Amino acid sequence: MTLKSPQISNHKSPPDGRAGQILHGFFFDLYPVRNGMVIWIIGDDGKAYHCFDPFHPSFYMKLETCDIKRIATLAQRFKLPVTIREEKKLELFSGEEWEVTKITVHDPLQLNNCVWTFQKFFPHFVFYNSNIPVAQMYLYDRQVFPLAHCDFQIDENNILQQIIVEDKFDACNYHVPELRIMKLHNTKFSSKFSRSLNLELNYEGRTYAIESNDPVEVLNSINWHLYNYDPDLIITDWGDATLFPTLLNASVKCHIPLLLNRDQSQGYFHTKERSYWTYGQVIHRDAAFMLAGRWHMDAENSFIMSESDIEGVIELARLTQLPMQKQSRAAIGTGLASMQMSYAYRNNILIPAEKKEGEDFKTADELLLSDRGGLIFMPELGYHENVAELDFVSMYPSLMEIHNISPETINCRCCHNNKVPELGYTICEKRRGIVPTTLKPILEKRAYYKARKKAATTLAEHQKYERRQNALKWMLVTCFGYLGYKNARFGRIEAHESVNAFSREALLTAKEIAEANDFHLVHAIIDCIWLKKPDATHEDYEKLSKQIKEVVGVNISLEGIYNWILFPSSKIDPGIPAAQKYVGWYDHGEIKMRGIETRRKDSPPYVKKMQARLLEMLSKAKSIKEVHGLVPELLQEAGFYLRELRAGNVDTRELVLRRRVQKDAGKYANNNVNAMVVRELAQFGVNIQAGEVIEYVIVDQTGKRDPQKAKSLLTYQHEDGYDIEKYTELLVKAVETLLSPFGYDVEKLENYYQVGKIQKRKPGLYLTTDCNESTQIIIRAISV
Repeated sequence: MTLKSPQISNHKSPPDGRAGQILHGFFFDLYPVRNGMVIWIIGDDGKAYHCFDPFHPSFYMKLETCDIKRIATLAQRFKLPVTIREEKKLELFSGEEWEVTKITVHDPLQLNNCVWTFQKFFPHFVFYNSNIPVAQMYLYDRQVFPLAHCDFQIDENNILQQIIVEDKFDACNYHVPELRIMKLHNTKFSSKFSRSLNLELNYEGRTYAIESNDPVEVLNSINWHLYNYDPDLIITDWGDATLFPTLLNASVKCHIPLLLNRDQSQGYFHTKERSYWTYGQVIHRDAAFMLAGRWHMDAENSFIMSESDIEGVIELARLTQLPMQKQSRAAIGTGLASMQMSYAYRNNILIPAEKKEGEDFKTADELLLSDRGGLIFMPELGYHENVAELDFVSMYPSLMEIHNISPETINCRCCHNNKVPELGYTICEKRRGIVPTTLKPILEKRAYYKARKKAATTLAEHQKYERRQNALKWMLVTCFGYLGYKNARFGRIEAHESVNAFSREALLTAKEIAEANDFHLVHAIIDCIWLKKPDATHEDYEKLSKQIKEVVGVNISLEGIYNWILFPSSKIDPGIPAAQKYVGWYDHGEIKMRGIETRRKDSPPYVKKMQARLLEMLSKAKSIKEVHGLVPELLQEAGFYLRELRAGNVDTRELVLRRRVQKDAGKYANNNVNAMVVRELAQFGVNIQAGEVIEYVIVDQTGKRDPQKAKSLLTYQHEDGYDIEKYTELLVKAVETLLSPFGYDVEKLENYYQVGKIQKRKPGLYLTTDCNESTQIIIRAISV
């Protein structure tokens, strides 16, 4: 299959006065080739075009005078295709202008080789702009972004002469082309670990099943659909990890080329799978399988796809200038880093290859003072009624933007003001930081989308703005953690500590203002407070919100007033509340929950369904008295689910447990359930890496009846059954979460339902501290 030649209409008056052609359309895809880049465009007519753009990436080195001559000698010695000259650039932290050596690489495919060659002879800290992927550097250099609407001036040799961008990366109202989307997935239940090819394709509202065990027929059928529909985007489930690699292996064995790429002269773009540690757990990312000339997005290997669908991926790609296929798989921090690098590139600032700023020296007392996280006031256990929830809107990024918190502005050399509360750090008053500058458009866009969502008159409009604002929410949630990330190029721990200090002050101030107005504090956690006051109205809480905003400077909004809200106890100790675990029904008819079984990803679907049904029944209650009155009905409803479970009538697909493994297969020393499932999968050629999620059904938790204890979905058979007692335990504990304030703990529930002994929590000591006359709470600082 050959590339299409661009069919571009002649333009009588090209922008630069030369004979040429103008194509109006959207910047779609790009990838490096010899001496330049291939650019794909979706024209205003909906057709796909391509052209070639000569592009020569550059990187910089900060060298002593004696070393500058060595560069030219090394380039000649290793026959590197480079041009070397001196240039002036800005260094971010000092703000000084530096003389640096600019090395321009004539062939983009040789960029990494040139950098690696020089790294053998020079230390890493002298390199700048040296590990930016070529495609990203091109987007920074041309100041364009995915799906930007542009005029492309292309000469008669199909060479791109100029891009005139008619779009803005931070635009809120933008148009995107109608993409031709094909969905491809394996119909096998455990699709990630399946090597079979039971495939379904979906496009233009139709579904096509490929019902054949012959790989030749499967490949020919897929190629026929690709050729006839020519999709711009292929969306798969497990396409990166399993589906496309399996198809590619079949293609090689059968000598039938796959038409996944639009550009058949190119191979597929792969990355390595990896596992990494973050926020107390190991995360696994599957290797990427990306295409040339069309996009491939794996819904199971994309956090943003799962949260915001394709709408959210497009929103972020426009902001971050990451190629669309990379953006769909990228961690949120990668997008933030790209925004910062783009800003630096546009403003002539050197981009360090690695983080250079270490932590400032601190005494032991200074470490104890600074190394603290956000503030939490532990909740009062049990049910509460007429409680209002007030949330600071994007608190951490707002504080960073308002107070100009950025790595280069904290403890700068030019100012001395001790602006950071508690810590006494200085914040620069003479220049705007790179972090608040890049956060500002995100904050403004999200506020706009939330307002448009609220005013939406159709479901489609509501969904569009919800998905866009949700994608931006995750970027704002992550920006604080990335500020202190050990590998962040523009990160610094003192900036991270400063944000925490301002957040603690803001929460304490909000608490004091509320209590001064006779509101009672029920709970507070980092950027959110729960208050109650007899006969308080929505207007009273709105007035309080305005008063807090005037003092703190960060917008705080009334999320709603709960008819009732439950703060359940910890699963470890019934006397200790769980700070980030609650559920309640607002008076406007919506439910909000955090941390309970229905919300947790590791709960079996059957347990989630049962608890969700109980919560639906509780929606009728307008007070604690009415909640209490529903207890007999709740017990009866839960009993129905329990009887079905113990009778063996539950579909085992509703009993699947999802667990994230913390070790590679060969590193387990014990025989817990996770270890046994990982070893079982290894016997079938599936090597689970740390951070991957496994799915299984427990068949015998004790191991007395079946030593295997649990079976993965790859090997599970219906006759294996399930461990009734273990699933009974999980279900009863989910009932306990809602009913324990009325005395129905595990022991009472097992007696009520006449089931066997269930492992109980060990009671412990719950210490309280009198903070004022009206409430007893624990104040705990945690890192977030």
